[in-house]
Parts: sequence; C-alpha cells; structure tokens
Amino acid sequence: MPESNDPDCSTKLTVKEKHQQIVNGGSISTIDTDVRTGFRLKRRLVSEANCQRGLQNVQFIPLLHVQTHVAQYNSIRIGINPSQDWATMGVVDKCHLRDDFCVVRMTDMKGDYLYVYITDKAYKKFENAIGMGSVLVFKRPNVLVANKANGTAALHVSQIQQMWVVGQSLDLVCCQGYSRQGQVCEEWIDRRAGEYCDVHLTKVCNYSKNGRMELASGDVGIDIRWATAVKQADGRIVYQAKKRPDIKSTAQKKVAAYYIKGKGLINVKGELFKKALQEKNNTVDNNANIAEFLKGRRDNGSEMIRKLKGIEEEKPRYSLTKEALQKMGLGKNVLSEEEEEAKKRSFDALSKETQANIEKKPRFILL
Repeated sequence: MPESNDPDCSTKLTVKEKHQQIVNGGSISTIDTDVRTGFRLKRRLVSEANCQRGLQNVQFIPLLHVQTHVAQYNSIRIGINPSQDWATMGVVDKCHLRDDFCVVRMTDMKGDYLYVYITDKAYKKFENAIGMGSVLVFKRPNVLVANKANGTAALHVSQIQQMWVVGQSLDLVCCQGYSRQGQVCEEWIDRRAGEYCDVHLTKVCNYSKNGRMELASGDVGIDIRWATAVKQADGRIVYQAKKRPDIKSTAQKKVAAYYIKGKGLINVKGELFKKALQEKNNTVDNNANIAEFLKGRRDNGSEMIRKLKGIEEEKPRYSLTKEALQKMGLGKNVLSEEEEEAKKRSFDALSKETQANIEKKPRFILL
C-alpha cells in the first residue's frame, strides 16, 4: 500500500485482535496488547504463541473471579470439586522482595487485587524479572486459606512451571502528586486514567466545592474513575466505570498474613511473624525456672505442678532424703576433722559395748 499524507490513514488499516494502532506526531506505532486481559505491553518477554501453548490445558480465570473460584474449594455444598487446572494473570503494583522469597500484589488495572507468594525455585528463576509493572501468569497455583483479618485468599507458587513473566506493562505509572511536602505519592495508577490517583483527585474536587455551588450541593454524585464508552444495541453510548470503588472497612486496616510451608507465618508486606516464637521461648524459660524451684520436692502440690507444666524430673538414686543419708553416714558431704573424730569415737564405743556383751557370763546353768 503506498504511503499517504492523509492523517486519517490509520483508520484504513486492518486492526488485529492483539494490536492497536495509534498516531503519535504523525507516525504510526504498534502497541502489543494481551488478548485475554487487555494489558498493553511495552516490552514482551514471552511470545503470544508460547503463552497460548502454556495455557491450552487449563482454564483461564480473570483476576476479578479468582476469589469466587478459590472459595469453592472450602464450600460445604455437595457436588463436583472445582478443577485444579486453572491460571490467572495480573500486573504487579506492589512488590516486597526478600532474600529467598517475595510477596507481590497483582492487579487487573480495574480495582481488583490479589496477593501472591513466590518462593523456592520459582523465585530463584524469576528474581531479576519480577518488579513493579511486571505482567505475570500463574498456572495451577497453590491456594492459601483466607484468614480472619480480611477474609480473602492468596496464592503461592514455588515451582518454575507454575509461573512465567509475560513482559512489562505500558500503562502502570506512579502518581504525579505529593503526599507530603517534597515526598512523591507512592500510589501506582493506570496512566490512561490520568496522572493523579483517586485520593489527589478527591482532594482537588473537595477544594473546588468552595467555588462551585453545583459541586457543593448534595444532589450531584461525583465518582472520579476512568470510564469507557459502551455502545448499546439501539446505538446509544453508555459510559461505564472501568475501576470499581474501593470499599474500606476496619478489617482491611489489619495486615493479612498467611502460613507458608517451610517459611512460617508471613504477612503481605513480607515480614515474618516472630512473636509466637518469642512467646514459646519465654515459656521454656519459665518452665526451667519452675523445674529448678521444684527440684527435690516430693509433696502433692509439687507433683501436681509438674503434671500441669509437663515437667519431668530425674528420679533420685535413693529413696531416703538427703538428711537421712547424711545422718547414716552415706552422704556425699565431706566431714571435718572434728566430725571424723566424733564418728570414730562413736564406732569405738559401739564396738566395746558389743564385745562386753559377748564376754558376759550367761545367766543359765548347764545340767
């Protein structure tokens, strides 16, 4: 096709399902788009053909429906158990890297989030490729049971075949606002929705209420989110919110934590809980002090305390007490010179008395 200077020439080109044509300064550039999620990629590491080949034997579940799917594993209803052959995809918007594992928060760029723990061989393989904006695929992940803090489940992958890095997201950028003086906002947003996060947009809207009465009245509901145009069957265009509103509750203020096999209890910030281990050590120290206090005591109260605390004491070598053994001369204590002389005199006197009784004439007469 010959080149044309017509600025609308992009509308005459064939649009593929996984590509999008845009015009930047008069030049046409191609943006790679994932066909399953609509994520736009600025750098692809795994080709679309390899992604299709890796997901051909599993059911792809969008990030929005993951919580509903994993909830079926703990359902008490009688029926067919859900299949373990499923996969999902998301963009990393929070990442906590540690020495031998990492915790990432996945988003679908529409307000849904999911935490994933990456450990062992999977982490060693993709440690350098995982970061902010990475598009990750998780295949047959392990489901972590939801806790009481937030009631949501998380995922865990440890093998290389359970995940791969598709590429880098084009639209995940950092908010251009400032949370404090000189400190840039740490919230990550979709750049197609603007340059500022919802918090900064709400602050600007509240500030504008002072000058605009239509915003200050309670008749107008304002919802600042990226809207997409959807064409209805009758030709009307309806705008729908692309991002769902955040529902904040007191339960979400608590930091959720999940138990990882071989690691322990780890929260979503990648911090290992050591409080329980510390309490266990304190219990051991207390039992040692109690055992030292009860050492040598054989009364009923001491025996009951030993049974309650699970303290086992070594059995004594003798059934008699130490005081009785010392009085009998069987104790381990070393006697002084005076005690040795007194002991010797006692044995001599006992020996003389015994000898005198033997030599005494009998009181009967033999006939």
